[in-house]
Amino acid sequence: MRHVKLLFMILGLTFILTACGNPVKAKLHETNSGFNAQITGKTKHKKVYWQIGDTIHTTKTTDDAFAFEVPYKAKQYRITLADNEEMRNPTYVEGPVAKEIVQWPNFIQIYNPIAQQKGLGVFEANPLEGIRTDQVDSNNVMAMNVSDSKVLGISIKALNAGKNLTFKNYVLAFSTSIGTKPTQITELVDRSLKKPGSLMQLTDREVRYTVMTTNNNKQQVTQLSINHL
Repeated sequence: MRHVKLLFMILGLTFILTACGNPVKAKLHETNSGFNAQITGKTKHKKVYWQIGDTIHTTKTTDDAFAFEVPYKAKQYRITLADNEEMRNPTYVEGPVAKEIVQWPNFIQIYNPIAQQKGLGVFEANPLEGIRTDQVDSNNVMAMNVSDSKVLGISIKALNAGKNLTFKNYVLAFSTSIGTKPTQITELVDRSLKKPGSLMQLTDREVRYTVMTTNNNKQQVTQLSINHL
């Protein structure tokens, strides 16, 4: 009888330790892009549930492993992970934080007049929080990450950037609004166009400009990314 009681005690202790454990292992991988970082991890379940604020997301696992992206924000925040929808026995990961390129009010004060002059879309006084992607036209895609009225990342992807007037106007408007001489970025783009596949970078007052040109299916694609160091 004593052995039976001891066995139940051991089983009970094992259950408590299991219930209090963190079944999801997770790690944040910084990209310093101003847009997204990646979280990878492992769980024995088919899905991992993860929560930011009040929103719960799900990601399927492959061979007990998972990966998903989370946005950079201006302030510290937390991602909660669990192997169940009720978010019991959670694992916590601190979300990625980025410094701003420019404050939103200062940005639109310079950007909007240039945009109007060049026939580009203007931005509202109150920004849309989070990552926003706009298909400007068939040759240009623009993305921006705004958090707490701070611009954290800007990206412009264009076809045939050397002859693409809209892309050139965006380069002018964005760089001027941030406080960088447009000629510096134009020269960086020109260097990239001459050396497809090579990463070109320039830093001006702790703002990093990265340009990459690739040739795909007879199309030349150039991407300019802007973020704080």
